[in-house]
Amino acid sequence: RDVCEIEINQGGIDMGTLLEPDDIREQLQSQLLLHYDLPEDTKVYHLKYSENFTYRLESEMTGDKYVLRVNRPGYHDLAELESELSWIRAVKRDTDIRTADVLPGKDGKFIQQLAFTGSTDKYVCSLFSFVEGVGIRGMSTEELIPYQKQIGAITAKLHLHAMTWNADNSLPRFHWDIEDMFGETSRWGDWSKNPALTPEQKEIFAKTVEIGCKKLEKYGKSPDRYGLIHSDLNINNILVDGDQVKILDFDDCGYGWFLFDLSTAVLEYDTNLSEMTRAWLDGYQTVRPLSAEDLEEVDTFIVLRKIVRMGWIASHWDNDTVKRVTDRYYTETEKLARAYCERNGGCL
Repeated sequence: RDVCEIEINQGGIDMGTLLEPDDIREQLQSQLLLHYDLPEDTKVYHLKYSENFTYRLESEMTGDKYVLRVNRPGYHDLAELESELSWIRAVKRDTDIRTADVLPGKDGKFIQQLAFTGSTDKYVCSLFSFVEGVGIRGMSTEELIPYQKQIGAITAKLHLHAMTWNADNSLPRFHWDIEDMFGETSRWGDWSKNPALTPEQKEIFAKTVEIGCKKLEKYGKSPDRYGLIHSDLNINNILVDGDQVKILDFDDCGYGWFLFDLSTAVLEYDTNLSEMTRAWLDGYQTVRPLSAEDLEEVDTFIVLRKIVRMGWIASHWDNDTVKRVTDRYYTETEKLARAYCERNGGCL
């Protein structure tokens, strides 16, 4: 069954009482000019509802375009949001990585607070420059490989930047470690509560998680393996413009294993997973070489990340991204998990 046809529970996550994207859009229209120095005819268009609400702003008079992100209440506190935007600005300043500019409000602040009729929650928003380009979804493997190599290289640059700019890991951001992925308070919800899974799939995925977590505990969190990462460079957050790759959406940046970024970059690939993984690794190692121990855990990160996504699907049942997920994702991940268990002595 297609997941969008299933009534999925919230996986233990309190999503709060959220306004509908169109309700927010309508109220934004009357508030924008209070917070931002924008052309008077700026119109608000719904762009995407995923973790947050994202809107395209456009002025017919000037042709100016922007992207406004309205954060879901409760996912980040203000210090975490400020930290994300600080890293983006530092990346723009210190590297050649192409991503959106963060734009201030009239008061000079990069985060603006909004009040919406019909909700007691506090919503905040951030304004970004509009990044020109096209998405890579739907491209053939042959077309994707050179871009995937660039994505790997860009990710390595991000890691090197974080290792120096935030060397003491003082930036207030959350973690993507074993507890946050699979613990009782897992950030994206309990994958096993996803009703699209069969009992047999739950059994093989549970064994995979058990094996994988033991391997990651042994792998450890030394500074060359664990630090500030983007953690969401998936197929939806990549744009290409000619031969240039541009990256988007640092909303999930936090502390995790550097190879977690690889597992996210290949998250939605299945039949061409090995080619896309190899391309990413080739690109990454042109900037930052990996050790034999790193490469040994590549398949661990990939299969665990695919299982983590199942918790996210179960706790975000109504958003645009989940509506694209089909049963193929579960069957392909099951094949991957079975092969992983067999290689690691845990065959059921």
